[in-house]
Amino acid sequence: MVLRGYAYANDGLTISMKAMHTQMAMLSVHTDNIANYAVPGYQKKEAVVTSFAEFLGPNAVDAATNTEIGRLRRSGEPLDLALNSKGYFQRLSATGAIDLSRDGRFELDKDGYLRSLDGKQILSASGTSIRFPYIPTDMDKSVKISPNGDIHLYNGGTGKATLVGRVGVANEQGAIATDADIKQGYVEDSNVMLQQEYMAIMPLRREFEANRQMFILQNDGLSRMIQELGRAQ
Repeated sequence: MVLRGYAYANDGLTISMKAMHTQMAMLSVHTDNIANYAVPGYQKKEAVVTSFAEFLGPNAVDAATNTEIGRLRRSGEPLDLALNSKGYFQRLSATGAIDLSRDGRFELDKDGYLRSLDGKQILSASGTSIRFPYIPTDMDKSVKISPNGDIHLYNGGTGKATLVGRVGVANEQGAIATDADIKQGYVEDSNVMLQQEYMAIMPLRREFEANRQMFILQNDGLSRMIQELGRAQ
């Protein structure tokens, strides 16, 4: 016996489930942006949905990085650097792995190495770690960093300046950028706009709820058809 409407109901359930999975994946992108709103240098992600999303479900959703420059906020700290151009600082971890970040809040360790706040060494344009010959007592007066990333260490006693190195700025492919614009004493806030993120979430929630209700209706209908089939047998 062929149960009329069974294949249709089954397909409808599948489509509703995949639609909900897609909407959940898109919601996850926006909630991640909201969670990282206060993280300096964070670049928001944008949900990109491919064709046939109703069949692919969450596999149809990809997250593309928005590379717009975030808000620059003055911190006054001499080792805080903000990129007023596209690109990334290069950071070397203890394992030898290199990652890219726009978070330019740096500090000196006890050995004079320029590090990120989580302990990764900052690389120069030549790919080597940046190390100060000594740790100055007055950072504000002694450390000057030019827009191209050159770090000069001024000796108040002699009046001479020493070139420590040039902060390396790389593009997404890891190649050194030649048009870097670095601002000393600034921090780049994330480029997330909270209002936009909340506005994007609302229709997704409504669509998710509509698909959930459709799933419930179809599931109830399928259950009734199965019960009728059992009584017919």
